[in-house]
Amino acid sequence: MDEKVNTNLTAKQAKKIAQDYQEKYKLYGVIHDDIEKSVKFYSEFYKIEGAAWLVLADITPKSYEGDDEITFVVSDREGVVDHILDHNGIPQRYHVPSNRDYTDEEFEAIFNDEDK
Repeated sequence: MDEKVNTNLTAKQAKKIAQDYQEKYKLYGVIHDDIEKSVKFYSEFYKIEGAAWLVLADITPKSYEGDDEITFVVSDREGVVDHILDHNGIPQRYHVPSNRDYTDEEFEAIFNDEDK
């Protein structure tokens, strides 16, 4: 942080929020203890109101294309993980229910309803 910006969270708190989220949703990756390397602050960040903390989780070794890390985007204003950038940089929101929570029968019923 070059300029002094008032924040609601510290880097340590942002790291803890990311670790709790990771544990709750059983997500992979290792958030290293070295806060200088694992936590970055941005006074503004795409799709976040106000400042954001990016907490990096190392996912090496990996057997697929993409980055070597996933990124927990923590809203400084709200003190929660807003979303995660997966190894391809695609936003994921594990705390928001999605279609992957439906059984095959429920999913098929939803799509059959839309076709009518």
